[in-house]
Amino acid sequence: MRALDGEGWQRKTVEEVADRKVTYGLQEHELPSGRGVIRAGDVRDGRIWASPPDPATPLDGRDSRAILAEGDLVVVLVRRVGDAALIDLRHTGWVTTRSVGILRARDHHITRWLKIWFQTPVARAWFDRHVSAHVEPTLSLDRLRAMEVVVPPPGQIATLSRLVELIQDKRDLNLRIAADTVALADAYRAMLTRRQRQSWTPSTFGAITSIMTGRPGPPQAAVSGVATCRIAPADVLRADPPYIEGGRETRAEPGDVCDPGTVLVASRLEGARAALTLSPTTPGRGVLAVRPSDPSDCWWLLHELRSRSEELSKIAQGRQKREISRRALSRLELPWPDPEVRRRFQEVVEPLHNRARAALEENRLLEELLDRVLRNVSSIAARI
Repeated sequence: MRALDGEGWQRKTVEEVADRKVTYGLQEHELPSGRGVIRAGDVRDGRIWASPPDPATPLDGRDSRAILAEGDLVVVLVRRVGDAALIDLRHTGWVTTRSVGILRARDHHITRWLKIWFQTPVARAWFDRHVSAHVEPTLSLDRLRAMEVVVPPPGQIATLSRLVELIQDKRDLNLRIAADTVALADAYRAMLTRRQRQSWTPSTFGAITSIMTGRPGPPQAAVSGVATCRIAPADVLRADPPYIEGGRETRAEPGDVCDPGTVLVASRLEGARAALTLSPTTPGRGVLAVRPSDPSDCWWLLHELRSRSEELSKIAQGRQKREISRRALSRLELPWPDPEVRRRFQEVVEPLHNRARAALEENRLLEELLDRVLRNVSSIAARI
């Protein structure tokens, strides 16, 4: 970081540095057949998540301004303005839709740098000031072309690019580790259920857990109450891996607060989701808090509820299946294994979840490192 002293950095515009192309993609009805398509929603976290084209579809070989080449930078122009990803060999020859801009430079160092620049605080603030929002935040090509960018010498671009790519690669690996360890725990529970469920005791969720319904509206403020975080259904639905830690901080009466180790459940039309709390929480409306009679059973309960996603959605109320009543969940039947099976399950899966959480904690530290790098770049830009 000490090497970033600003020497040799130059102030340019995007149009000056992206000296081969600044354009956007095609309307939906203009998309050629047989080519992969990158839409705004496919550009996330510096990566491209679009599905490849059907190899059986005939290729439309006509030339187009929107056909991508290796080294191009695609940048989102609508809603998540400024999110960007580089094009490699996997996506060469694909096209983008109108909501995605395309930047091309003779020197590929430039597009690698622009990807970093667009993440800096100074660039994010610029995007916020220059988007139009008649319907949704949108950045025009004219404004993107005129955007100022501070460009380091090629050697520093290469160093910073390697650092940011290493952070991103490690972050992606950690996310895969977390997802795979949770999936392994899911598979272990499924195997035990398939092999042994005939010998387990028929029961209901109401008999083996205590269930609390989330309260509508914010909890009653309690100056001397318990520090807690209020959890909405959206927090549970997007908890992947399935952990809840932190949220909207508040204080609440002890009776409204769930201890760590509580499983929170929220539903939607596509299925219900369950997540384990790692800190004190207060569920909001649409969230059920499910606590096992024995705290050590929280892992079995979590994976049992995860395996019942579609079934839980079916017992939810309303057209959008947004709320599961305490009564409906209490009546839902399940085979309950004997204590030895549950104890052994805890011994196997708790280390898996610890590994997943360690990977997520490492990602938090990596995000702090990346934030420091980006702020340092912004600080230099302010002096140029």
